[in-house]
Amino acid sequence: MIKKLAFLCLIFVLMSSCSFRNRCNHTAGHYKIGNSYTINGITYHPKYCSCYEEVGIASWYGIEDHGTITANGEVFNRHLISAAHKTLPLPCFVRVTNLENGRKLVIRVNDRGPFVKGRIIDLSEKAAQVLGLHKSGLAKVKVEYLRKRSEQLIQNTPHYKRQYEKEMQKRHPKQNNAESKGYVAFFVNAQVAKSAASKLRNQGIENVRLLFKNDQYCVKVS
Repeated sequence: MIKKLAFLCLIFVLMSSCSFRNRCNHTAGHYKIGNSYTINGITYHPKYCSCYEEVGIASWYGIEDHGTITANGEVFNRHLISAAHKTLPLPCFVRVTNLENGRKLVIRVNDRGPFVKGRIIDLSEKAAQVLGLHKSGLAKVKVEYLRKRSEQLIQNTPHYKRQYEKEMQKRHPKQNNAESKGYVAFFVNAQVAKSAASKLRNQGIENVRLLFKNDQYCVKVS
């Protein structure tokens, strides 16, 4: 009997360990802008933006979605501060101001939504509590994209940086041929752009220039 109990305990521990590892695999998440998608007949076009500010209605989500996987592969936790937006890059940071009580909060966006007409951002339950709209469910807010902090997140997270570069190359395929004249690549972060330019020069490519155009850093072969 004791041996049987010990065996069952061992199986339980192993299963728990596997479940924990699988869950942890999702918590790291990934950087994505994503392709256009259609929900309820409305098509949304995710894109990189250097400047975004919007006033509208915020809502919140929690219990039913707790433990599910977000649009960028993380595990949603209603007890942590996060948010969903329809088109901003994932993840990124925004500042949300509750215009009804003046409360402000910097929030990490890692999911898509809300898909209800008139709503511009969906907050986690914890974020809604901090901003004071947990009980009412809805509130008029201002959402501001925090470019510098979002760029730092990409720069300081190696796999985000690799995924970001792939996204930019995919979106500007004609500019990625270093053997011809024109833009080679577009970058959000100056250090990443400088690194890309240095790699081209080290490959023997001449006339590599680094420009700042349309709120992005561009590596150009002229």
